[in-house]
Amino acid sequence: MSSAFTGDPEGDQPVIDESVEEAEEASGAADTDGETAEDSEGEKGGNENLKWFVVHSFSGYELRVKKFLEGPLARKYPERVGKVMIPTEEVTQTRNGKRSTREKKLYPGYVFVQLDLTDEIVMDIRAMSNVSGFPPMNKGYPVPLSKDEMSRILGSSEGPEKARVVRVPFNIGQTVRVTDGPFKNFTGVIESINPERGRVRVIFTIFGRKAPVEIDFSQVRLV
Repeated sequence: MSSAFTGDPEGDQPVIDESVEEAEEASGAADTDGETAEDSEGEKGGNENLKWFVVHSFSGYELRVKKFLEGPLARKYPERVGKVMIPTEEVTQTRNGKRSTREKKLYPGYVFVQLDLTDEIVMDIRAMSNVSGFPPMNKGYPVPLSKDEMSRILGSSEGPEKARVVRVPFNIGQTVRVTDGPFKNFTGVIESINPERGRVRVIFTIFGRKAPVEIDFSQVRLV
């Protein structure tokens, strides 16, 4: 039987409370420590029946749901609840010449939890506030994620393989003005962009000759 989870990164979810979502992001998400799907199966208490499931929460309430699964539910079923995580990616943006880095949820509205599932656990999770149940549409008995699915999810979230997304505010061929450094107030055209280093290669005309210079995103602005 195939997994019921079909959520995509950047998937649209109804935002219930933006202030709650910002507070949840500021508090951080789960740390998977670069583990693999095989390593994570059946880890807690030697229970080999632990499998990864997806719980669908209201967008902005993922951390509250995670805390409930790790707290009250885990205490009620100490051998049947394992790890809980909210996959994230690191996003670097440059706005108004300032670079900032924050963590962004890969799957807004979804919380991943290891469970040795029983009918009672299903009922307790479905009865939680801020939870709409198990995908798809909370119908039927929950189906665990496959190892391939979890490997993909774990590989694109926390740990050594954590995804890093750089938002590039420029395009090749655009004209920019330098706002800081030895070339301040110089104007040039972007020849190339290096998102990983957060730098652009700008062509200036100095004394009638073209001179390429690499500059940090934060040091240039569009003209």
